[in-house]
Amino acid sequence: MGIFTAKRDGYSHWSRRIAYFTTQSNLWICFLFLSLILLPLINRTFYEKHKQFLYVLKYAFTVSITMTALVFCCFLAPFADNSYHVWSIISLFTHVFSPVLAVADFFVDDYKLNFNKKLILFPLLPPLLYVIVSAVLSVFNFDFGRGENYPYFFMNHFSPAGVFGFSNVKPFFIGSFYWITFLALLTVSIALLYAKLKIKALSRKL
Repeated sequence: MGIFTAKRDGYSHWSRRIAYFTTQSNLWICFLFLSLILLPLINRTFYEKHKQFLYVLKYAFTVSITMTALVFCCFLAPFADNSYHVWSIISLFTHVFSPVLAVADFFVDDYKLNFNKKLILFPLLPPLLYVIVSAVLSVFNFDFGRGENYPYFFMNHFSPAGVFGFSNVKPFFIGSFYWITFLALLTVSIALLYAKLKIKALSRKL
């Protein structure tokens, strides 16, 4: 729905919206759920062979879409102007309702994962890859759809605060390095919290 209304929200082309972590995290969850639903029907052997990895992805993508909701509600929506339509029903589906349903499903599902240290760090991989690719695109002056060469203000390496600096210009109060470090720590914290809650939820079902 967000892709279909991209032009209304000021994007030069609907495809540019796919360049945003918000859209990608929703699509990842969508394709994962479709895989979990359809693969057992299409090829049960293939599903059983790769089921463990699919649920590892589910864990990682659930953390990613949680970050989508938190970053939107806490950092993006408060600074957005009216052209973004941040409180429209379509925006709420993308940034709030979809994440809430994905998180609820994660805890309702009774599939067991071995939450070791490597697995808890795995959810950091999707946002980390996104940060790296977006930084490369920024260097090459890629237009993310609204005439800007960065997707989110905290990833603007050429802002008044730069990468390691500080400024009095909102919302660029601190450099992108500090934002990205903070969000990385928040991602790992959520991954750890979800692992603990999941283990507790599974123990209650036994």
